[in-house]
Amino acid sequence: MRVPVLGLVVLLVAGCGGSLPPPDEDDRPVKVGAIISQMGVYAMLGDDMEAAMRLYLDDHGGRLGGRPAELLVADDAGSPERGQKEARRFIDDEGVDVITGLIASPVAVSVVKESGRTPVVIANAGADELGGANVFRVSYTNHAHGHAAGRYAAERYGGQRVVLMASDYSAGTETLQGFVDGYGAEPLKRILTPYGRVTDLEPYFERIPPEAGLLFAFYAGGEAITFARAFKRLGYDTKVKLLTCMNLTDEDVLLATRADVEGITSVGMYSPALVNPDNTAFVARWQALTGRDPSAMAVQGWDAMRLIDEAVARGGDLTRALGEVGELGGPRGRFRLDARHNPVQNWYAREYHNGVNRVIATIPP
Repeated sequence: MRVPVLGLVVLLVAGCGGSLPPPDEDDRPVKVGAIISQMGVYAMLGDDMEAAMRLYLDDHGGRLGGRPAELLVADDAGSPERGQKEARRFIDDEGVDVITGLIASPVAVSVVKESGRTPVVIANAGADELGGANVFRVSYTNHAHGHAAGRYAAERYGGQRVVLMASDYSAGTETLQGFVDGYGAEPLKRILTPYGRVTDLEPYFERIPPEAGLLFAFYAGGEAITFARAFKRLGYDTKVKLLTCMNLTDEDVLLATRADVEGITSVGMYSPALVNPDNTAFVARWQALTGRDPSAMAVQGWDAMRLIDEAVARGGDLTRALGEVGELGGPRGRFRLDARHNPVQNWYAREYHNGVNRVIATIPP
């Protein structure tokens, strides 16, 4: 079920893309175009991202940088071609000031190519190739995600012979390479499953060599549910230690996998169990809205709006302002963007027990 807009006034005046005067000189609305997945394997992730963006606006009186704001949402359905088409519509027909959202990496790549001078704030897609003067990311790169997991594995499971398993697209393959670089040893095997087209993983699990001591896996959305259920049902939880990316045990998929992921350790940039004032407030607000803990996807949607909010408040060229925001606080803790506009942030090893991804270790940048 999608979360309704909470007290957000829909404003119909078009903005001019890319450059905004200070609030005291112009009170025209800011138009944010969010391209997310509302259908397909990542639909559940899109629901959380959109709900968090609308929640941010509601909590800030429907304003960004002190100016009235409108959030326009388009469904990419997981298709790069459709994402590109929606980006062009947002720019030409809607006059958006900034594009955000972007869950799947292939969609994000196509949207960035189409964006021209319009700034893009990526709220999730981790493709390592994404970048540019007008591109900003509040999530992480795939390589950084895998690298953090590899560093943790080297310390926690050092000496184990490792097998890697992932969906065969950029997020999967780049995360696996990051793990190898962080772990510092070549894997026994890399097992790749066709993206979005596998419902029976048993033939792929059978490729795990018997001498493997650790399996590192990357799956997200509906594929994460398929993996978690099959791993448990086929008894591989008794055959090999499992470490996963955060997406596989994130709160947006836990409604379907709770019993299947009990005890699994994952590495990610957020946990609802983090102790800091921003997270305490965010978790309480999200629980009041949805009745459950927030996902990393929700936090990334929230922080994308936070970055845009602070940049709009600076006025002038929005691309320049986004690059000048500097350090941001938020539910995940403080982070900043590096020279390539990617986050420099802590990572966390999380162990899932009794409905909570407990933080068991902090992995510094």
